[in-house]
Amino acid sequence: IIKMVRKKVDGRVQGLIEQGVRRNHRSIFVLVGDHGKDQVENLHRILSKTRVKARPSVLWCYKKELGFSTHRKKRMREIKRNQSRGLHDPDRDDPFDLFISSTDIRWTYYKETEKILGQTFGMCVLQDFEALTPNLLARTIETVEGGGLVIILLKTVRSLKQLYTMTMDVHSRFRTEAHHEVIPRFNERFILSLAECSGCLVLDDELNILPICSSAEAIPYSSQDLDTQDALHNTDPNNNKADEHALSDLSGTYLDPELQQLKASLSDTPMVGCLVGLTRTLDQARAVLSFLDALSERRSPSSNSHGSPVSSGTVSLTAGRGRGKSAAVGLCLAGAVYLGCGLVAVTAPAAENLLTVFQFAISGLQALQYVQHVDFEVQYEQRGELGRIAVRIDVFKGSSQRQSIRYLPPLELSQQLAHAELLAVDEAAAIP
Repeated sequence: IIKMVRKKVDGRVQGLIEQGVRRNHRSIFVLVGDHGKDQVENLHRILSKTRVKARPSVLWCYKKELGFSTHRKKRMREIKRNQSRGLHDPDRDDPFDLFISSTDIRWTYYKETEKILGQTFGMCVLQDFEALTPNLLARTIETVEGGGLVIILLKTVRSLKQLYTMTMDVHSRFRTEAHHEVIPRFNERFILSLAECSGCLVLDDELNILPICSSAEAIPYSSQDLDTQDALHNTDPNNNKADEHALSDLSGTYLDPELQQLKASLSDTPMVGCLVGLTRTLDQARAVLSFLDALSERRSPSSNSHGSPVSSGTVSLTAGRGRGKSAAVGLCLAGAVYLGCGLVAVTAPAAENLLTVFQFAISGLQALQYVQHVDFEVQYEQRGELGRIAVRIDVFKGSSQRQSIRYLPPLELSQQLAHAELLAVDEAAAIP
């Protein structure tokens, strides 16, 4: 019989998660120990209770083998069968197995992480630390939405020196006959940067805090401590952003006063106010405004008697990873349809990279009072583990011509680009 033992967890664990959700920042947990994966379920449960949203999805990255079965359907059938017989006892079942069977988890190899570009998750789990590289870290961590968790699993180590000197998989590329040894500078710099990170905690596989992060003492123990911390922050005379956390929504998430002011000023503006109202950051709102301004100028009747674009132009959007570029592009595509663009072509290395673009294009159309199945239809394709993904939106409302937002593979652009009025390129750096 498996006996579940309840243990009180250090309040700073929940405090860090609450702080990240409120401020819309990612939080990092480093789990040290051979049983660290068993605590992923507990951290996910705390995050689910803290956020006033749907159950967070998970991205789980690993090198070759997970070390456990991920057969969700088989596990769910077994649970339902036991429930129908009255034999299901949640206290006796492994919580980690229940977590795997009931959570939306995307399992992916590190070598296939290019397929997750442009997607968004609530939590990211990085297994097999020796396989990580700076590029893999950036590519995976930046898929986590604001307020989400990044969990790094490490095997049991006796001292930090073991991490500093750990042989990484990438070192094999640099060994030559003349140079047999590789100095792992990245390991040491990465661990030291985590030690100074205010949004990071290093835990053992029983969720005890390890004395590595110098900022751990400043992490609030509860939401009440976080309120006190924000109040002191707001009354600091030397703080130029005294009202940084004065505004928050029902979930406690920080609201940028400048963004709220911009949204209020545009609320009565047709089309623009609806799309800007869906943005989450001030930079994202300004990017959407810049694009819509450029597009409306080229399609204004004063520029051409037929109302068509008089010249081609390019709008470039650059920002760090995970800043909401794909979401901004999706909102802009909805605006292009509203302004009367016919064929809007969207390209990326793969259709999987455009999940966020199409998601926000649909959200933008719905904000503009387009009704799905009445004013527009979404066409899907089956893509393996991802299931159905959107690849095309056909619009029937508001224009005499046919309108559509369509994914075109990079190799097909030369054949069909002549028919497109607008071309959007996402994840451009990954296109050869």
